[in-house]
Amino acid sequence: MKVKFLPYQPHCFAFGGFEVQTLSTLQAVQKSGINASKLDVWDRDSSYDILNCWGLGIANYENVYWANRSGKKVVISALFPYYETLFEKAKFLASAAIYKVKLMREMARLADHVIVVNDVQAEVCQRYFSVPPSRISIAPNVVKNEFFAASGKTDRPNQFTARYNVADFILTTGNVCQRKNQLNLAKACIETGTPLVIIGKVLDGETKYSQQLEQLIEKSSNVKWIRGLEPGSDELIDAYRACSAFALPSFEEQQPISLLEAAAMQKPLLIADRAYAYQKYYANALKVDPGSVTSLKAGLQELKAQRESYIPPFEVVQDCLEVNVGNAYKTVYEQLM
Repeated sequence: MKVKFLPYQPHCFAFGGFEVQTLSTLQAVQKSGINASKLDVWDRDSSYDILNCWGLGIANYENVYWANRSGKKVVISALFPYYETLFEKAKFLASAAIYKVKLMREMARLADHVIVVNDVQAEVCQRYFSVPPSRISIAPNVVKNEFFAASGKTDRPNQFTARYNVADFILTTGNVCQRKNQLNLAKACIETGTPLVIIGKVLDGETKYSQQLEQLIEKSSNVKWIRGLEPGSDELIDAYRACSAFALPSFEEQQPISLLEAAAMQKPLLIADRAYAYQKYYANALKVDPGSVTSLKAGLQELKAQRESYIPPFEVVQDCLEVNVGNAYKTVYEQLM
């Protein structure tokens, strides 16, 4: 059995958490014993059995269509919106009749199996895209083993703390963009005197937002912005190990890896009160209104007072271990063959 992985878009464009997960999951699948590799779009060799497309979106429509016509088994690793508001639901219904969602539904029908990251996403897949439960599986995002191994370790000096001269700080990581809401978090930290470390590159098209963030933190001594560290690097793990809590008050997410990494490190979580906050991997997290700096400030004060109350259960996040995710995908592939 041979499996080919196909990304949603070239990785030179808008490389973020979803793209990191494509590569991490491929590695996990390979370690599970499956003969899996990246699809070379220039190679005419079609001697493989399963095409695993990443992303249920129109960019993958032709790939799914032709793989199905060619007799390949098609697996789609999908992230869905949660359709939280009436506007989002109305937009979905309109698009389902004439445009994007109509094509997405057809793709879901053509796929042999859809893999989602949590039970809420599975419900969305079933309710909005009419995929029966028998063709849906759950496999969360991979958290590298190094994050689990470093959890609770205090037996070695923390090089991150020494290098950046920070301590007892709130950490947030991820591409800097309006959706991830670093600006409001920085405002709340500045107004409460809470040290904040931001790790992330500017997402393509978010220059104006990043300039607003720059202008804000230039006037503050308690906010540091590190413009990106290698995913899974020792320095990034040291940053998680050194922080007092992790914050990600994004307006929209599906299953952000950064929160899973913090959960694996057993750090208190502060997150937005949005649909993604209610999956089991973020149980106990402190939820705030992402659009309100006042709410964020109150959340930061609560974290300082009751840190231990907002740590997710360690046994739950172990689903994200590389071996467990790899085996979940392996089970799907074997059932299809």
